[in-house]
Amino acid sequence: MYAVRATHLADQLLDTMPADMATKIQAYDWHQAKVVERGKDHVLLIADDLAVARLPRRQDPELERKMRLLAELDLPWRVPSPLSALGDGVLQSFIPGTAHPHRVGDAATLANIIEVFDNYDTSGLSLGEPFAQRGRLTQQQLADLDRVVDDGMAWAIAEHVHAWTDEGVGKGLVHGDLAGHNMHWVDGQLVGILDWDYAARWDTALNATYLNLWHGVELEAITDVPHRARVWSGALGLYALADALSWDVSPGGWRRLNAKVQPRILAAYQALAHAED
Repeated sequence: MYAVRATHLADQLLDTMPADMATKIQAYDWHQAKVVERGKDHVLLIADDLAVARLPRRQDPELERKMRLLAELDLPWRVPSPLSALGDGVLQSFIPGTAHPHRVGDAATLANIIEVFDNYDTSGLSLGEPFAQRGRLTQQQLADLDRVVDDGMAWAIAEHVHAWTDEGVGKGLVHGDLAGHNMHWVDGQLVGILDWDYAARWDTALNATYLNLWHGVELEAITDVPHRARVWSGALGLYALADALSWDVSPGGWRRLNAKVQPRILAAYQALAHAED
């Protein structure tokens, strides 16, 4: 099924496609492509060194805007560019590289990435809205979190991140998941950033939060607003707990999740006193 959808997209290539590339894509057997299903919003079929078929799991009314954003971005790194018309998905350019190893990273390199995002002019960009992926933490979620998070910490953290968003604190270019497989590295150099679906004009401290969670490099070494980034890290931990409370999580899974996110939530709560300095 996925291969059929990709093949159909290959028959709708843009007129701007070089003829030799178009011939290769149209001749490619998409049954041989690598299938990546880790994303909740779309499936990827990867034809190495050729193209990537991005296939939404459900109808995506925002697909046109998301593709328009990719065309508007002008960054030091590659972003996926559309190769086909938009149909039941889209074909995009292939970007070489792999995810950076987990829990390691060069602080200066990461700080430079954050600085580029901090200083990027977002005027006219077709960005999405803050909280588009998961919504704000609701009153019901926070009430449920009181069962597992002590001292009203969840409410305090949520109050701050909601207020910062409403007040435009740190407003700039936020990727929405700047880490892991969304960043392609070759020989220690960042070459491309993928999956801009949840990019928004939002608090740029979030970019540092995501990089810190993946690379494990201290926030103080990569951003000028480490306390605010730490609060956002706690907020992401709250979302993880809220999700788990609505699932049938095993006792062992619950212990592992708590060991992972409860220290972040406590650190976020403690950082509130300095986050607005």
